[in-house]
Amino acid sequence: MKTSIRSLLAASTIAILLAACGAGTTSTPPSSEPSPTSPPAVAPSEAPSLAPSEAPEETPAANPTVVGTLTIIGAAVDGPGEPLADALARDLTQPVFARGVLFLDTEEQLYFADSIVDAEAPTFGDLRVRVANYPTDGPTWDMASADLTGLQEANGIRFYADTKLYGTITQ
Repeated sequence: MKTSIRSLLAASTIAILLAACGAGTTSTPPSSEPSPTSPPAVAPSEAPSLAPSEAPEETPAANPTVVGTLTIIGAAVDGPGEPLADALARDLTQPVFARGVLFLDTEEQLYFADSIVDAEAPTFGDLRVRVANYPTDGPTWDMASADLTGLQEANGIRFYADTKLYGTITQ
């Protein structure tokens, strides 16, 4: 008899907890389109146009320029690293510990960019350096272990989205 009472008590406790957890989840999602509160007081003087009102100030470069070469130093370094832009702005006579995106393009050239703009294309930030003294083959770039290493590939370009490199930069 004790076993059945305990089972009944445990089952009712679980039912109450589940009901309490699900009680507040039936809310309506907010509308993605704003609703007008009142019509405009004055009619617009021009008809709306789909064309932009002014030309964009700058267009992204088709082939961003490489601003230097980062030569890897084989040393164990730990920490947050600094953005590539900050590393390039400081004294380059000393080694830097920079973070960014390491990618191997379709021509087997290795680069380190400040950011990734679109991982599916992929496209990278305009600020980049060439990387020297780093392997471009072997297990580092093997897609078979990509789920363990974080290696990604799109359109034949392999990349690590969050990488820290320690080395010297020459411009």
